Amino acid sequence: MKKIFFVTCAICAFILASCCGGKTSNEKQPASIAKADVDSVGYMMGYSFGMQLKEGNFGPLDYNDIMKGMRDASKGVEVDVMEFRRIVNTFLDNRRKAIAEEMVAKSEKYLEEVRQIEGVESTMNGLLYKILDPGTGPQPTALDTVEVNYEGTNLDGKVFDSSYERGTTTTFPVQGVIKGWTEGIQLIGEGGEIMLYIPASMAYGEYGAGADIRPNEALTFKVELVKVKPFIPKENK
Repeated sequence: MKKIFFVTCAICAFILASCCGGKTSNEKQPASIAKADVDSVGYMMGYSFGMQLKEGNFGPLDYNDIMKGMRDASKGVEVDVMEFRRIVNTFLDNRRKAIAEEMVAKSEKYLEEVRQIEGVESTMNGLLYKILDPGTGPQPTALDTVEVNYEGTNLDGKVFDSSYERGTTTTFPVQGVIKGWTEGIQLIGEGGEIMLYIPASMAYGEYGAGADIRPNEALTFKVELVKVKPFIPKENK
């Protein structure tokens, strides 16, 4: 359902962007409409369509083909919507499967290299970690809530999430995150810092999460445990 909804939205954006045409002029616009406004709207519609392509994780596409489709749509050339959906959905399925297969080998190679780093240890579940600072405060349990600073990178070294960049800490229940985090954050005390090298099975698995976290991709996190907020049973509140 989600995939078909996305394709439907993409069709709408495609048609709307096409209506703007390839020219930056006032041609066929009311005389009171400024050229600058026509240009701005055309750009923003193109930007909107580009963002949908990015969020849909289509990967690199040929802009000549995109422009040809836009021109055909503006000329009124009809496309079978059901066939459109089939082509796009099949492509996305095949792309996800191909990336997933590539990521298995790439992740295994990366984690094997990490094992060779001095100070890196492994848990029974396969989580790799390196304690940078054990901390001097209490260690959290699975029932507690923690306040942290962190930065996450994928296998390409791209930072996909960072509380440091946002300039604010993040608070969450220890059991409310991916398995690698749940297990890893309990290995240090308040004030401590740890590197987590998380296999896909303890992260986002075979589906990944958006364009930056691919299927079967191992992830790396640097985590600073700022504060532990102990669990308080309801009867004690």
